[in-house]
Amino acid sequence: MRLSLIPITVAACAMAASAGFETTTEIGIAAELVGTDLVDGIGANRTYRIWAVTPENWRIDAVVGNSEVGLRFEVIGGAFYQNGFGGPTSTSINPAFFSLDPDVEWDSFLTIGALDAAGTPFGNNALLDIGINWAAFEASGSLLEADNGTVFITSDDAQGDAMTFVDACGRSEQGVLIAQFTLVGEGASLEGSALLQGRNDLGITLQAHIMDFTIDADGVSNAVPEVTCAADITGDGQVDVVDLLHLLGHWLDASCEDITRDLLVDGADVLLLLDSWGACPSG
Repeated sequence: MRLSLIPITVAACAMAASAGFETTTEIGIAAELVGTDLVDGIGANRTYRIWAVTPENWRIDAVVGNSEVGLRFEVIGGAFYQNGFGGPTSTSINPAFFSLDPDVEWDSFLTIGALDAAGTPFGNNALLDIGINWAAFEASGSLLEADNGTVFITSDDAQGDAMTFVDACGRSEQGVLIAQFTLVGEGASLEGSALLQGRNDLGITLQAHIMDFTIDADGVSNAVPEVTCAADITGDGQVDVVDLLHLLGHWLDASCEDITRDLLVDGADVLLLLDSWGACPSG
């Protein structure tokens, strides 16, 4: 009985108002593009894995919606793909079904770390959930939202540890997988919010309030944490005319050259780049 109470205690703490927990801005949201039109016969679709971006050696234990920060994932201009053999979380994704129906692998679901019920790539999936109504999300691929619910693991589950991934802009990042979504619809994008709870490399419990994020049709996120010398587009340690030319080449795009993270390359990006001109700060 005592063991069964541990996850519920974790969930209750996560869903509670965040008073008493330190809030961090070092956690954000990014997307990894898995592939385009992986599911046949449903029209244009793109499969993304959604990551909580963190510093190295941090972890995520809960993805939460409460009265302060609602849990919301919504497709703009489309819908979530839902497979009849899948389910709302990674514990419902049985890899034994992939040979029967390969499209199961591209189902839309929430998770922490693991890609399926077998716990890929960790070998175990201890994910639990409480307080989320999955009905509309599963039935029609529509809006998923909760203001008193969470998916969560306990603090000793390895699947919450940050690992390396490559985002849609080709940047190598550290983070924890929190969802996979296949978006159906030409030009479909993703919007949402979430409270992410985890621990830093010193073991201190932290919460990130992601109040409003957008991932555009190319997988570019406006909620990536600030990075040192973001204006160094070429990554050569120097902000110079080459970076400026890259920026101007994507004028008015919602592109990876958007250094202000507002999904638009415009004068604000030029001003930030000029303000950062020269060698990037060391360290």
